[in-house]
Amino acid sequence: MKEYNKLEKNALKYMYVVNGIAIAVYAVIFLGVAADLWFGWIFPGIPHRRIAAVVVLALYAALAVTKLLSPKILYHWYRYAIDEEEINIRSGVFVKKTEIVPIERVQKIEMSRGPVERRYGLASVSVVTAGGDVDVRYLPAAEAEEISESLKRKVGRIARGGEVRA
Repeated sequence: MKEYNKLEKNALKYMYVVNGIAIAVYAVIFLGVAADLWFGWIFPGIPHRRIAAVVVLALYAALAVTKLLSPKILYHWYRYAIDEEEINIRSGVFVKKTEIVPIERVQKIEMSRGPVERRYGLASVSVVTAGGDVDVRYLPAAEAEEISESLKRKVGRIARGGEVRA
């Protein structure tokens, strides 16, 4: 059985911050639309516009609650395992997803760190194959660097026709 790695606490903090930013952006959009519907500033001829405004506010509330609850659930379910043969990622909040990438299919490896990720000491490793991309996200920066270098060595050995070893 595979040994899956869990995320560190900084990953949960990062997820909350990113979702908080999204909630704020959505608030501006949804509340602006709801205010326009309620007061009829731009589109005054819309029938039942106050009911539509309440529906928009209800949709925003549902979205905000989902964004507030999803980090804890994702943090609980997100797992990754990288061994000699494959990269295996399990994730999902409502829909569980498993991504498996054989090491011999890897064509490109990238490590990235956005500004919020840097603030929390996190990074992501993107692995590109002919069939698509897979991202190992929410990693501590040092671990992401180590994974990236290890994968590059393994892919290099495979490209030279050698046996894959850690």
